Amino acid sequence: MNFNTSDMSENKEFKYVQFPNCLLMETYKDIEQGLRLILSYGIVHYAKKLPYTLEDVARQTCYDYYRQKDRLQQFVRSTIRMAEVNNHFSETDSDGFSGASFYPEENISELLLLFKEDGSFKSACILNYQIHLACSHDHLNITIRSYDYNIKGYNEALKLQGEFEKQFGPDAMPNCKVTMLFDFIDNPKDIDLFRAYIGIKSILGRRNFISSNKPAILSRMVGCKSKAAFIYYTSDRYNRSKFLLPTVAKYSKRYHMDKLLLTLAERKYIMFLSKEKVSVIYLSKYMEPEELGNLIKETKDRHNIKKRIKNASSILKSWEN
Repeated sequence: MNFNTSDMSENKEFKYVQFPNCLLMETYKDIEQGLRLILSYGIVHYAKKLPYTLEDVARQTCYDYYRQKDRLQQFVRSTIRMAEVNNHFSETDSDGFSGASFYPEENISELLLLFKEDGSFKSACILNYQIHLACSHDHLNITIRSYDYNIKGYNEALKLQGEFEKQFGPDAMPNCKVTMLFDFIDNPKDIDLFRAYIGIKSILGRRNFISSNKPAILSRMVGCKSKAAFIYYTSDRYNRSKFLLPTVAKYSKRYHMDKLLLTLAERKYIMFLSKEKVSVIYLSKYMEPEELGNLIKETKDRHNIKKRIKNASSILKSWEN
């Protein structure tokens, strides 16, 4: 599978969503459902960071209510309907449009009053607006089914994250292109490439490269950030361990893990270097192997000169004494 897709508009950067690494576990029971859970978490997590004004929130809520009512949260729809019944929201024949311009001034004022009276309604409308903005052309540039669908998925994923972090502490938060998630939803046959890629990204973080090993990569592939988490989720104590164990058995074998890493490098998603008979693997985002080798050498040389300066400084100190 080729991760490079062209869903985004020309000359537009690919957009990324971020999510806890533990959600990879959900792809083992049901690949599509797990990937959609990751996507919903990523969309809402991204959306919650976006700024808003209450006037913009009210205006978009009116637009959705008139033109794409099914997208709105059911709670928001029912609250506006009740406001209509009580003459607190005045639905117009023009649907808020004046020619090509949409600015239902009276409706906006009515919703702003409702925001003051109902904090839950206000919060729901704000989140609707943020998700709308997150999915717009200037951000993630995707179309979603409904706000309810994504909020439900986000809350489900948030609960899973909370359960994981309660036992094992803050999880790693890798990211990936939105288009990559859609690629694997449409064609899941190479799902292990996605799992390994995300697992490696969760190890790498923001660093240029990292030294690791194959058991750590495998652990991250199944959504476990630590040895303790890996032992727990692949043991009988975890009632869904049966979904993880075939992958653990397969990639515990050197041949399959080596082939997986090589395929990721060939498709230009990561680079790795290792020495024969040494368990340490150097991992990086994709770069030419020579570039990674030089980067490792430069880093070691830099650390070495620091050590030499420290040693020389201690010699100076002994002279002073």
